[in-house]
Amino acid sequence: MAYTISKTNLINDCYLLFGSNIFNYIDFLKGLSPSELKTAYRKKAFETHPDRARTLGKNEDTMDYRFKKVITAYERLNSVVQGGKIYILGDEVPKKENATRTNHHKQTRQKSTSGFSYTGNVRKSKHAQVSRKSASDCFYNGYVPKRELLIGQFLYYSGFISRKTLFDAIYWQRKRRPIIGKIALDWGILSSDDIKKILTERNYKEHFGEYALRNGFITHFEHLAIIGRQRKLQPPIGEYFIQHGVLANTELKKMIESLKTHNIKVIKHARGLFNFRF
Repeated sequence: MAYTISKTNLINDCYLLFGSNIFNYIDFLKGLSPSELKTAYRKKAFETHPDRARTLGKNEDTMDYRFKKVITAYERLNSVVQGGKIYILGDEVPKKENATRTNHHKQTRQKSTSGFSYTGNVRKSKHAQVSRKSASDCFYNGYVPKRELLIGQFLYYSGFISRKTLFDAIYWQRKRRPIIGKIALDWGILSSDDIKKILTERNYKEHFGEYALRNGFITHFEHLAIIGRQRKLQPPIGEYFIQHGVLANTELKKMIESLKTHNIKVIKHARGLFNFRF
């Protein structure tokens, strides 16, 4: 059986189940195993299941909508992983007619493939202008994707930062997260002996939390809670851009507001399509 799956759907499905740090989705899918896909699906399904809405204090309809998106993403990716003959459509995001961008002050307007537009007078900082001259930096030249984004991704897809700057910011943020073992120790979930055992026995490529979960040191719910706490305590990625002169504080605030508008429109658009189909 042959499947026809759009490039945009595959990218969005990868982001939904595995997070937002995947840039080369083709290589990622080539190395993805059925067991890894199923593990990611079960984790995401648990996080979004509508039965947990009351426990989490979230809207049940929103949870149900996200849960169905997870199921669709899994089924689509599973068809790829299981070895069906795949025809991936060409780029659905058209290139801009003029690929050359000026660095002086100007009003910018970018449109996503869904027709959403964003207008602003955000000034690119001197650091961003200078960094464009570096051959090692890669700036995105296209439309803002029609999916929910984080602020770092939004800055990248809006052309304000390079891919290298985004990677540097993510690395900076992760290095400042509290370690999982300390959170588990503070909460009384793990003992000092447990932590030593995990650090000694785990494979150097395996994350601390994943090993602890796989070997029964912590439950799935405890793992999610610890990860959530870790992310809550990490510094906002926006601090990196301010500290390194990429954006001024006022510029960052404007971009955050534009991001909120983008995500709201994407969610409303997706809900409209979902309701139309069902």
